[in-house]
Amino acid sequence: METIIPQKMSRRITSLRFALIAFVVFIHANLNADDALKYYRLDFAQPEWIAWFKGFVCGTLGGAAVPLFFLFSSYLQFSKNDAYPVLLKKRNRTLLLPYIAWTVITIALYAAAQSIPQTALFFQNEINIVKNWDALDYIKAFTYHNFDTTLKTPLVYQFWFLRDLMILIVLSPVLRFLCKSFPSAMIVAVSAVYICGIHVWISGSALFFYVAGYFFAERRLSFFDVADKIRLCEYVALIALFEIVRVFAKINVGVAETIISCLFFLKLSGFIVRQEKCYALSERLAGFSFFVYAIHTPFLGTAINKLSWKIFPLQGVFCMLQFLTAAFLTLALSLAAGIVIKNLCPPLFSLLNGGRK
Repeated sequence: METIIPQKMSRRITSLRFALIAFVVFIHANLNADDALKYYRLDFAQPEWIAWFKGFVCGTLGGAAVPLFFLFSSYLQFSKNDAYPVLLKKRNRTLLLPYIAWTVITIALYAAAQSIPQTALFFQNEINIVKNWDALDYIKAFTYHNFDTTLKTPLVYQFWFLRDLMILIVLSPVLRFLCKSFPSAMIVAVSAVYICGIHVWISGSALFFYVAGYFFAERRLSFFDVADKIRLCEYVALIALFEIVRVFAKINVGVAETIISCLFFLKLSGFIVRQEKCYALSERLAGFSFFVYAIHTPFLGTAINKLSWKIFPLQGVFCMLQFLTAAFLTLALSLAAGIVIKNLCPPLFSLLNGGRK
């Protein structure tokens, strides 16, 4: 029997949905020095302060985005406690169908662009040349296309989150049994996997935050209550400390920094819901968050990024202008596309948005 999520909890989750997706867009708009110089062979000279700013936005703050979505998805799933067949049927619509649809669209767009001489020049990576694919390559496009990357991403590379989430949902009865039977051992195990950065078929971070969502739901605890116990000034001090350690001491504090950043956003949601106009805007935008997440890359965002590299000289302050322009333009065009498709063809938007309103 489905359990009703408390309205306060639901509103606070809703308040963060679009903002967290925006950080994902910023992450994918970030051109780092290694890629610029070694892979794209661009004339790139980025000041250290800009590199730090990008790292703060995309790593320190942006690093909380995907973990929080795993936490929210797991918490909502285990709180509602649907029967397993009902759960799989729901996720077919919200995850699997849009996953397949967006991947097929991306393959078609890649194939079309690669057949036009003027645009084919932008596709230099051999594994993305659709005409050279065999049957296995098409399967890999939906599963583990970029196998050499840390996250072993599918063709629509941000969909590694959906892929890992679907795997975890399929395995959820087993994970529930293990968490109920061996709670302490599971907490230690998933924490060790996350801290050690282990990635096999799913991300260690995905497993950690998914299991965390289960424990919060099972014990009917609110992670927002945990976040609210820490004062805002304490978050600022902790994040500043982590930045100093990371930048000057060159010590990797990724896991601790991600958890603090997650708690910071959970705390921030309380301020959003208390401002009615701010919450009303975030609620309207939340309905487009999945669509923006799905459409923003690899095709749209990649095109905007590469065009911006040609427009802006990648020297000095122009590196910052290129970064901000590419991110905000990708966000704006993604959102505009969602609004247009929703108004012109609601059934298509519903399919591509996983039935979300």
